[in-house]
Parts: sequence; structure tokens; C-alpha cells
Amino acid sequence: MVNKWMSSSLILLALVGFSVSAKAGDINKGKALYDRLCVYCHLTTYDDKFGPGLGGILQRRHKPWLHNFLKDPVEMTKTDEYAKNLKENNEYGIRMPKLSEMQDKERREDIIAYLETLE
Repeated sequence: MVNKWMSSSLILLALVGFSVSAKAGDINKGKALYDRLCVYCHLTTYDDKFGPGLGGILQRRHKPWLHNFLKDPVEMTKTDEYAKNLKENNEYGIRMPKLSEMQDKERREDIIAYLETLE
């Protein structure tokens, strides 16, 4: 028989799980954003195109870094060594632009959710 404490704990865990998943991005919206904004410069594999391949990006960079970079890659290349290195080593002299669509946190979460699916 489930006691009151266990019952309350299960309800709390369910609510916490729901709130965490509610904050997670939408993979389908993220894919649509990738197809509209990113596909021209980035592959979904580890191979570079004009920009670095995005396969396994979440093994190389953590989510807060990606949020910051997607929001303002120009500023990140001034303050972050990894971002600076990406810019300096781009054989085409291309840098990631600051995109108006990426100023929205929800859109960044969507695209990061999609990037998480890339291995």
C-alpha cells in the first residue's frame, strides 16, 4: 500500500518531470529552423561545410554555451576562446552571423533540441 509520503513524492516527481519537459525545445521546430537557417553552412554530420559539422555538437559544447553562441556569435568570438578559434580557422573567412531568429530563447531551445538528436 502506498503511504501519503510516497504518493506526494510521486506527484511531485511527475510535476517536476512535466515542468522540465515543458521547458525542453521542440525537435520538429528545431529541424525546421535548421532547414531554413543553418543547412547552407552546416552539415548534420561531423564533416565541415562552410561552418563546422554539427554532429555530436552537444558532446563538444554544453547547452549554455550553445545558447550564448546562437544568441550572439559575433560577441562570442570576441570573448570565448573556442568561438574565436572557430572564426580564425575558418578557411572561407566566414563567421556565423547574429540571427534575429536566435534572439528568441524558445527558438534556441528548439534548435538545441534538434541538435541533441545528431550523433
